[in-house]
Amino acid sequence: MSQSDWSISPPLPKLEFNWVEGKDPQTPQEVNQFFYSDAIQVIKQRIVSIGQRMWQKEYVDGNGGNISVRVGDNLILCTPTLISKGFMTPDDMCLVDMQGWQKAGKRPSTSEIKTHLGIMERVPAAKSCVHAHPVHANAFAITGTVPPTGIMPEPDIFYGEVALAKYATPGTPDNACNVGSVSPDHQCIFMENHGVIVWGSHVEDAYWKLENVDAYCRILLLATQLNIPIQQVNSASMRDFVALRIKLGMPDAREQRNDHDLFNLREFAGRPLKPHAE
Repeated sequence: MSQSDWSISPPLPKLEFNWVEGKDPQTPQEVNQFFYSDAIQVIKQRIVSIGQRMWQKEYVDGNGGNISVRVGDNLILCTPTLISKGFMTPDDMCLVDMQGWQKAGKRPSTSEIKTHLGIMERVPAAKSCVHAHPVHANAFAITGTVPPTGIMPEPDIFYGEVALAKYATPGTPDNACNVGSVSPDHQCIFMENHGVIVWGSHVEDAYWKLENVDAYCRILLLATQLNIPIQQVNSASMRDFVALRIKLGMPDAREQRNDHDLFNLREFAGRPLKPHAE
């Protein structure tokens, strides 16, 4: 193989679902045909696979958690209510509209779909949402806190600054509003006393962010046991993280902030974070 052959980058797999705007199926027959089409069956299987990974990683227990993928101007594929995410099949999936009304499926849709819709109606780029209760991230959520930024590259690049949404009863319009209001600037949201919801361009993208944030929270919780100050990068490095995130096509409101406000916290677990020299 010549050197010139190596200079050609292979394309990434296309996992984002792209529909034709203004062409949603309308009649019950059209909706049913769409719901069982080959393209939608692929998305259903991906949701099932993500559910299995969530269950295996112990991000969900019982019938907890839910997953959604937007597949039209007014159509969202989602998991049903009262089902273990580790044991779903493609036939369990549901189709709802942007008001949460069910359009297709043999089982009732997740009762928390309103929260997903609260994100999707505000953020067109949010084509998939994943909600779960990962134990390390939930340790933060139940204490009304979020992890500090500027400690490791991966969190700041792959999901950015975590938002904290005020508590409201799960599945209510209030919860959808609280979560939706912070979603344009945040892809990872901790819901007080509840759990984590993330959004992405496709269901794998959203799930990756869930793994990223729980792993980071676990690292932080372990680091506090060392009784050694946790180091925080300088503002120049933070700007590098933000620039990389934007280059990857993800939103980041920190781009417009001054150096001091680039960091969400200057102390963690009651101790100052140790700054690197500027």
